[in-house]
Amino acid sequence: MTTLTKNISFTYAPLDLTTAHPFGISYGTSSATRNVLVKLSFEGHIGLGEAAPASYHSEKRETVMSVLALLKEKEKDIFGSDPFAIEDVTERMDKVIAGNYAAKSAIEMAMHDLAGKVANIPTYKMLGLSGKPYPMTDFTIAIDELSVIEKKTKEAVKAGYKMLKVKLGTTYDYQIIEIIRKVTPDLPLRVDANGGWSPKEAIKKAEFLAKHNVEFIEQPLPKNSHVEDFRFVKERSPLPIFADETACRAFDVARLAGAVDGVVIKLAKCGGILEARRAIATARAHNMKVMFGMMIESSIGVTAAAQLQSLCDYLDLDGALLLKDDPYDGATYDEGYMRLPDRPGLGVIERK
Repeated sequence: MTTLTKNISFTYAPLDLTTAHPFGISYGTSSATRNVLVKLSFEGHIGLGEAAPASYHSEKRETVMSVLALLKEKEKDIFGSDPFAIEDVTERMDKVIAGNYAAKSAIEMAMHDLAGKVANIPTYKMLGLSGKPYPMTDFTIAIDELSVIEKKTKEAVKAGYKMLKVKLGTTYDYQIIEIIRKVTPDLPLRVDANGGWSPKEAIKKAEFLAKHNVEFIEQPLPKNSHVEDFRFVKERSPLPIFADETACRAFDVARLAGAVDGVVIKLAKCGGILEARRAIATARAHNMKVMFGMMIESSIGVTAAAQLQSLCDYLDLDGALLLKDDPYDGATYDEGYMRLPDRPGLGVIERK
């Protein structure tokens, strides 16, 4: 019997990332991403977590500065002496940092990593997910000038990416798809409008996209659109409709049942692995498809998300693939699949 006497120690700092190309979506374009790195220490083991805040995901409108300030204020109210008390810590966070999902996700991520390292077992095995098959991930072509989009698509095809996700929500959406289909007529495509369309525009563009062999559409409508607006689009669209920004937690998934064909789950917007599993189970109970996605994140966030990839139908785990320099080594891209390392915990290590 092990007696736990030491408390878990906690440090955090900004994590600055740069994409290989400017990354554009309907909300804006940037090459720089600032996340938050969380480290938990216990008896010589270190658990890693990453917060990727986005103001449009949380009612707290999280930013890097708000996450850092919150962690400084609340760190003494969260941890105890048991690295395996993940559910207990998560419930405590629901009270002391409620609504701050990116911050909560980073802490829970680090706890899963720490527990796995203490037990010397990979996280996915601790979750009971060993041996299950999982789908391929896509690679994102972000909004840019048409000539740059053509160049980036050629680079993606040359690099061997097996499927693409295309960001839309512009005044030239049709031209973007035509350019990409000129470069790659047959590669599987998904589309993400990031809330950039009205219901009628979504239906019109869905008809166009169906003719260009697109698989499905993510978040055609703004985040706070009425559920009936999503239902209106779903019932008239020739393509499946997925909710992303509108579907943060399990409660949101249940609320959208029947109004969309699927949901996109992200650790940064739901609050961590435990809530992600609840959201996935809720989607399955309502006969909905599941895609697991992420923000622009290092291999810490990617590898944490990949622990649950076998529970999903589709994957969008390319956050680290889009970076100029990834400071961490974790899940690796291999012929379309994100292969998990067989190291304890998340299996992430710092690059030398």
